[in-house]
Amino acid sequence: MRKNLGILAVSAALLGSSLAAAPAVAAPAAPAAPAIAAPAPAIRTDVVITSFDGTPIHTNFFPATGLAAGQKAPTVMVGPGFGLPGGRLPLTSTSTLIGSIGIAPLRDAGYNVVTWDPRGFGLSGGEAYVNNPAYEGRDGSAIIDYIAAQPEARLDSPGDPVLGMAGASYGGGIQFVLASQDQRVDAITPTIAWNDLTTSLYKAGSFKSGWGALLCAEGTALGQLGSLVGNQGALAAPVRKACQEGLTYPNQLSAESIAYFESLTPDSLFTSITAPTLIIQGTADTLFTLDEARRNYELIRGTGTPTKMLQFCGGHGLCNSVAGPDRITPAVLNWFARYLRNEPVDTGAAFQFIDQAGVTRGAPGYPQVTGALSGAGRGSIILSPAAVSGAVVAAAVAPVAVNVPISAPTVTTSVYGAPQLTLTYRGSARQANTHVYAQIIDRSRSSLVLGNQVTPVPVILDGKEHTLTLPLEEVSYTAGPNTRLVLQITPATSVYALPKATALTSFTASVTVPTVANYPAIP
Repeated sequence: MRKNLGILAVSAALLGSSLAAAPAVAAPAAPAAPAIAAPAPAIRTDVVITSFDGTPIHTNFFPATGLAAGQKAPTVMVGPGFGLPGGRLPLTSTSTLIGSIGIAPLRDAGYNVVTWDPRGFGLSGGEAYVNNPAYEGRDGSAIIDYIAAQPEARLDSPGDPVLGMAGASYGGGIQFVLASQDQRVDAITPTIAWNDLTTSLYKAGSFKSGWGALLCAEGTALGQLGSLVGNQGALAAPVRKACQEGLTYPNQLSAESIAYFESLTPDSLFTSITAPTLIIQGTADTLFTLDEARRNYELIRGTGTPTKMLQFCGGHGLCNSVAGPDRITPAVLNWFARYLRNEPVDTGAAFQFIDQAGVTRGAPGYPQVTGALSGAGRGSIILSPAAVSGAVVAAAVAPVAVNVPISAPTVTTSVYGAPQLTLTYRGSARQANTHVYAQIIDRSRSSLVLGNQVTPVPVILDGKEHTLTLPLEEVSYTAGPNTRLVLQITPATSVYALPKATALTSFTASVTVPTVANYPAIP
């Protein structure tokens, strides 16, 4: 058949030549047909991508605003929060509360945007393994394969799109995972993400019951909703197991659960990232605290990968200070302009931190400690499972506490970093292993808890005297001569699980709060 078609083609060519050689008869010219413009690229929602194990992943593609047919642009993947589907509304803008850039600003800046329903959530199938490289990470690679095949996607090479990533919380964590195992990712901007789920949700062996209850309940409810459209359910077995352990007495994770979550984000995951990384973290984030972001920053920056930290008042929690202007949207767009478009833009200081007045300062790296404010004191309190303090996801001034005044600086000074607590204590209880909690408040500002942050302190109430030293959650604050900072040792906080022991316990505490160089404020 192919041979016959070839003969026909040659015959037609010869016939055309003979006709052209014959005398032509003039004919009236036909009017020119109007030019028909090719349609602009269309938005595609709920495109089903089949992942490595057959799991369907629902994906949405939004071409850059104003992109004409045949034109190409860099692409940005924007991941959603835990339990949520990918964005399907092209006009979604920035949320300054959680620090996440939306679809619209990216498209308007000339980027295609891809969103997706993570495994186990929305319309996608499977179960959520909490950004496991072997599951969600491989789903992400399948999405990159899809992007590379789109006519609007600018490519570095065949199968390799010019690609950035954005997104907060769960959508921030997946960026570290995917960038570590798929070198096609060119730049990432993870927002309010974690370093290790065991230190963020189970710090010092105390389960973060406020956030744990919300996340586990959300995952379970969305799993039941997903079953209505044929999904297996939201949470995979190891995640369900940890939820059960953390939310029921005695609120302790098993060695198996700890090992599972530690395996998801080893240090080697972060040190293998070569994509330039802009880390965005909230000072009032009580789920994934500043310390989680600091470890990510130091691990990635230590390899020589371009790395920047941008802090804001917000995140998982309640901003109890001045939020200041939105610096997140321009920072993300500048980062992508520099590392996706190779434009010579200024991405700013490598480390930007914000105080309670909304003043942002820039440092060339993690702020250099130049001194410390200190305090010491003693007292006794009754530990009891009935003790209460704080809101579900934020610390508050404790009604019962050992209060230790902290010296004020002689001049206005930036306080930044992890205060160091040394605690000597003695108590006796049938349940010897329990926790107390440490937080720093400012009596001069209506007893504000710095960053709403509280730190669990493990204690052993066996009748003997014990001494321990540990860092508290990082804080970012400006203190002056009239500032009245106070360390509180409290018997309980609703951010973490209820205490287990009942005992009269005595404490002697000393604390140092780091102060840093006077870095310039950013206009």
